[in-house]
This record gives sequence, C-alpha cells and structure tokens, in this order.
Amino acid sequence: MVRTGASSYVRYDWENTFGTAAFDNATHKAFGLNARLGSWTLGHSPKDLPRLNQVEIAQFAYGQQTGSLSVDFVLSNPWIFRALYGAQATTGSGPYVHTWGTTGSVSGAKTITPFSVEIGFAAEDANIVRTATGCILNSLSIGATIDGTVDCSADITYGNEADNSTSYHASPPNDDVNFPYTFAHGELRWYGDDAQDTDNAGSKIAELQSANVTFSQNPALLYTVGSHKAVSSFRRVFDITGNFQASWVNNKKLLQLLDQIESGNTRKEFIRENQANQSTIVDAILTFDNGGTGTAKKAITVKLSGVRPDSISIDGIVPVEPVFETINWRAKSASVVADNNIATAL
Repeated sequence: MVRTGASSYVRYDWENTFGTAAFDNATHKAFGLNARLGSWTLGHSPKDLPRLNQVEIAQFAYGQQTGSLSVDFVLSNPWIFRALYGAQATTGSGPYVHTWGTTGSVSGAKTITPFSVEIGFAAEDANIVRTATGCILNSLSIGATIDGTVDCSADITYGNEADNSTSYHASPPNDDVNFPYTFAHGELRWYGDDAQDTDNAGSKIAELQSANVTFSQNPALLYTVGSHKAVSSFRRVFDITGNFQASWVNNKKLLQLLDQIESGNTRKEFIRENQANQSTIVDAILTFDNGGTGTAKKAITVKLSGVRPDSISIDGIVPVEPVFETINWRAKSASVVADNNIATAL
C-alpha cells in the first residue's frame, strides 16, 4: 500500500554538542505550519581508484560524509531564527518580546547553533526514522505575496545521520496552536530615504505586492583527520538580500541606485556627501502582525540596517494595467523580533 505524507512527521531540536541529537519532548519543534520536506540527500564523496592494465574501477574509497535537506513551511513561529543568530534575549511579559541579533552586527554569534532534524515515516512493514545531526542552516528565505501565506524555505547541511527506526515518535510536535501569517498581516517601511522623515516613522511602501528576505550564512562543516563525519562548523560572510515589488510612484529608489538622494528639492551625491552616514540613510523594517494587543499580540519583525538597492526594474507598461517596480536590495545587518505569549523561547 502506498503511504503519503499523512503517515510521516518532521521535527527539530537544538544540540548541546555538535553532532549529538538531544530531542526533548518539552522543546522539540515543528518548523511551521504546512511543513513539507523538499529533499533529503546523504553522500560519502566516493573516490574512484582505477588500476593499471584495466579500464574498470578497481575499488572505491569513501570520503567525508555530507548531507543536505530542505524544508518549506508557512511562517507561524519564530524559533528557527536561533539557527541564524544564536540564543535570543527575552523581555516583557504580555506580550513577551524575543530578539535575535543586534542591528549593526550578527549578535556576536561567530559560531553557528547546530540542531538535529528527524523525519519519521510509518511504512507498511516497519517504521522508518532518519535523524540528521550536526545540522547547520545554510539559508532561510521568507516571502509574502498578494493572496498568499508568508512562506519560508530552509536550506540545511548536516554532517552525520543515524537510523533510529525503533524510536518512531508517537506524538510529534505540530504548530496548530500558532498563528499562520499571511500577506494581509504584512507591512514594509523604508527609513531615512526622505528628508521629510523627521519623526523616524519611515515611509510605508504603498501598494506593496510582494516582499522577500533571504538570510545566507555561507557556512561550512569542519572535518578532521580520523573521521569521515563533521566535528564542527563555521560561518563565512553573512549575506542578507531580498526584493520587493510595489506600485511605481516616484524615483526615490532609482536616485539611490544612481548614488543620489533627494534633500528637499536638491539632489545630492549619495556616496560623496553621505558615506559616513550610509547605515542610517536607508534602513527597512518588514513586519507581520496579527493586530492583537497584550497577550493576544503575535508579530514577527525583521529589522534591516544599511540597505542599498542593487537593481530596479519596471515590470512592464501595458494599457489599462497597473505599473509595478521591483527593487532588489542588500543589507549590512539585521535583527529579528518576535512578540507572543510564550515566556521561554523553544
């Protein structure tokens, strides 16, 4: 009999020691609502060993073990951000405010927080449970479009895997109690690109059609002589990129791309006159908020610092249709803030 995803589960939890699974029923987590496992690959980098006097391969030697997997899900909880920024700082009490990272830095997290991912499948003859350990988050993408949910995609690399078929979890975590964010809960504000932004409230992007943010750690697994399994990991340059599409209403973003900025009615050279102040000229805040207050408030806010447009495109001009522009951008740094009624981050 064919089994479907209805017979499976996926969960993750943080590791105390790299490569050692530490699932706890009190802290194990679902990535989010409508989680889908896109792919799961494990390889051993085999080395071909040919031999003189024949054309066939005589033997194989196995190299380092490396795995990869991807998970797509609807944004409904913020816990995965620990894989990017390390442990959060929590304040408040109704709602609780959890913060990952500090705008202007990567929160000092030079090391990456490892985690384990487990998938269980109730097969026809016997349960199958695969556990990936030493997982590191390559990238996390968050996107919202008109008439859609806020969708996330996590790209993961790992250094070891275990067959735990005897430990099929009868009560895996789900995210049903959490709030599914949609496009209707979103808002994007652009800060510091207008001399009239004197109250620091930012300029709300009008008629926003879509917004996307991608966090890329550019990490790598670390191996050592004596084992084909990874023993640790490290981060390279932290890249934060994204784009948004909105109605084409003025040339402000184009002027920034051309290294100019408006100041009243005067255009000034952006680079020459504002080099020392670039980090405050263009900041952005992308917020998804359920509109609640107090303990009913649930929100996730991505604060971007030092944003610069990479490219701007006009997405077609045709009769009787709206004209939109797409802005591709890069940011120097970011932080993430989550408001909810959970006292202790998972």
